[in-house]
Amino acid sequence: MILIAVLYAVFAGMTFINSKLMLTNPYPFFVGMLRAFGSALFLIAYGWMRHKKQVKNFSLPKTGWKRLITFGVCVHGFAMSGFSYSVQYADPVKVCFIIALCPFITAILQYLLNNEILTPRKVTGLFIGFLGLIPILLAADHGAYAEVPHHLEVLGGVVCFIATTFFAYGWIEMKKFLNDFSYPIEIVNSIAMFIGGGVSFALFLISTNFSFADITLSSEFPMIMSAFMVSSLATYLLYAYLLKTFSATFIAFAGFLEPVFGLVYGVVFMGHPLGAGSVGALFVLFFGLYIFYKEEIKTHNCDVTTDPNC
Repeated sequence: MILIAVLYAVFAGMTFINSKLMLTNPYPFFVGMLRAFGSALFLIAYGWMRHKKQVKNFSLPKTGWKRLITFGVCVHGFAMSGFSYSVQYADPVKVCFIIALCPFITAILQYLLNNEILTPRKVTGLFIGFLGLIPILLAADHGAYAEVPHHLEVLGGVVCFIATTFFAYGWIEMKKFLNDFSYPIEIVNSIAMFIGGGVSFALFLISTNFSFADITLSSEFPMIMSAFMVSSLATYLLYAYLLKTFSATFIAFAGFLEPVFGLVYGVVFMGHPLGAGSVGALFVLFFGLYIFYKEEIKTHNCDVTTDPNC
């Protein structure tokens, strides 16, 4: 359980580092590319030292490559670039709340794509969880964080929601991959990060019209970028490790901790007021997650051969 808390503490911290990076160096696709390629190179070196034989013999069938490429494109490509883009305009505390909707989005995707059942109680939990997000999105301090117009802050929230959807779908595919293959996490993640880095690089080239002349980086860029890479490595290695150790349902439920840490970081490091609206929204989000989680556990423990109500 301590590792679960560490995961979401680092995840929320990564959001704040990313936000600082985007406020001083607003190049989301460039940052996404560096993060992915830099982290991948480190993991390849580490994986080569620890698992040289498995690196040499790495081989996957078409199904395995499809899932691994999907994971890399969705999580390390579209999702991470999307998160970087969104924190140019949206308050990182609000971004943490939006990302906390990941288990809800995962449930909807599983229902639409994998024919998993959404019971009335799960639907109720989903509805309550989304209600908890509304006060955060409609807060009166729009634009106060990054001094941007209201419509850009809304755009940041929308992009973050889309990125979270890619994030959820990517981890659905990664869970299937980990169930079928037992390669070391470092090797798998390094390949996925290279794929995601290629996606970010392509987006970067398109967004800059294949010209690097206008890019100017702050003096703090190397330091902040390094911290972003380290937090990213810690987050995704720990997430993948926990996904092999705990159930996806439990990890998703623990995602409630991210906006908790987001609020704490916002108060401590950014002077955010801890308003009743934010705390209330947090409890509503938790209540929705709790209803959904309890029904998920009941569904997974249900035996259709003995219980006609399954």
